[in-house]
Amino acid sequence: MTNITLFENKYLSKMQQLQTLVQQKKELDKVEKDIKKELEEAMDKHNIKSIDNEYLKITRVDASETTSINLREVQKKEPELYNDLLEDYPQVRKRKAYVRFMVK
Repeated sequence: MTNITLFENKYLSKMQQLQTLVQQKKELDKVEKDIKKELEEAMDKHNIKSIDNEYLKITRVDASETTSINLREVQKKEPELYNDLLEDYPQVRKRKAYVRFMVK
């Protein structure tokens, strides 16, 4: 028997449990999304900007606009400028190792 087979035999019930939980979570996320949409539409209809009660605090945040630099376009159209900027203003982000789970 291979390590994978031994692992699967030992943890198959946990894998099945995870699959079930992920499916239930997807269903609950959809219900949550539908309820939020309904509440948002009702608040719009009744011109309510915020509500705070024993169950929820809901606040309508108006649309806004921000402007930033599209660094991918700068890199494409102005590679020298991009390299100069990268050299002068580097930003290093470290990502920690992780395990990716994909439930089918």
